[in-house]
Amino acid sequence: MKLLLRAGGWLGGRRGVVACLLAVTLIYLVEAFKIAPPLHNGALTASFFPVLLGVVMLLALAFVVRADRHADGDSAEEEAPMSESDQEATQAATSGEPAPASIWQGALAVTLATGLYISLFASVGYFLSTFAYAFAMMLIFGAGRPALRSLGFKALVAAVIALLGYALFELVFQVRLPTLWR
Repeated sequence: MKLLLRAGGWLGGRRGVVACLLAVTLIYLVEAFKIAPPLHNGALTASFFPVLLGVVMLLALAFVVRADRHADGDSAEEEAPMSESDQEATQAATSGEPAPASIWQGALAVTLATGLYISLFASVGYFLSTFAYAFAMMLIFGAGRPALRSLGFKALVAAVIALLGYALFELVFQVRLPTLWR
């Protein structure tokens, strides 16, 4: 029973969030490699950007883990020696520290928005799905309830992101993206 409680406390902590993100990222990366090799005959394929995104996410998670380990190491060096029971209590408190509900809600919202983006990409096309995804990400990461003027600005930024992404893929990488008019 104690093991189950410790595991539940750990999963709800910072390290649990990182572990969950790591698992999802690894699954995403494996699935991206199943699409096709990222490069074929010197040209980018459909899996290039998903693979690139997965690798960037893994690197970011590695930096988070490294920073967390440094923080644990620094605090251990600076403090006076503790008894074994105090060390266990401190370890349990830091590793099982519950993450705020907003972290889990944000992670869940990003995961759902990304899944919806992927599912809509082929059917409604690049522009509409990318615009909606970029707009949703700005709303998810924005603080509080946005004002109407702020919503208009976010919509404009989302449209610019979609247009710049389309230009990058079509003109620079010469990758055809699904659109409603093709």
